[in-house]
Amino acid sequence: MFIAVIIPPAKENKILAGLIVFSMCASLMFSRIDFFSNISPGFKIIILTVLIAGAATVLFPLKEVEYDEQ
Repeated sequence: MFIAVIIPPAKENKILAGLIVFSMCASLMFSRIDFFSNISPGFKIIILTVLIAGAATVLFPLKEVEYDEQ
């Protein structure tokens, strides 16, 4: 079900597709590096989510939309 949520938007947005692939690679690295072996899997997900979302926000900010006041 998770794949059904991320695939349609990723088809339309190449930046989002790249972030998804990067997230999967980072998750694999976190599972293979001995330094992170003592951290619970749930906390690893939280760490990766905050780091990747923060980096994506800094690197790819959304443009503000101006609305006409009527």
